[in-house]
Amino acid sequence: MGVGIAIDDFGTGYSNLAYLSRLPVSVLKLDGSFVRGFQYEGEGVAPNPADEIVVEAMIQLAHRLGLTVTAECVETAAQAGRLRRIGCDTGQGWLYSRPVGADRISALMEGSSCRQG
Repeated sequence: MGVGIAIDDFGTGYSNLAYLSRLPVSVLKLDGSFVRGFQYEGEGVAPNPADEIVVEAMIQLAHRLGLTVTAECVETAAQAGRLRRIGCDTGQGWLYSRPVGADRISALMEGSSCRQG
């Protein structure tokens, strides 16, 4: 059918590791609480090395299971670059777009280099 399951806010609350073996998951969306520590690189604030270790481990685990990883709360180019360097597949956040109404999504995607085709 072409439908996949994404675990949103992975790593927090009810979205835990147990779901990786119980559900036919195709995408993990890393909760923004893990990704926020990446946003300060290059802004005069030292990033927390533990943030990168945890996120990189989750990305490696997901990839070993054949899953795609999306990072939530990507707000700066430095943060996006750092996530790319450790293997994150896609990002979502204000760096790419502020929230828009459904009527604007098609136009936003037409101007995007992120289209799949």
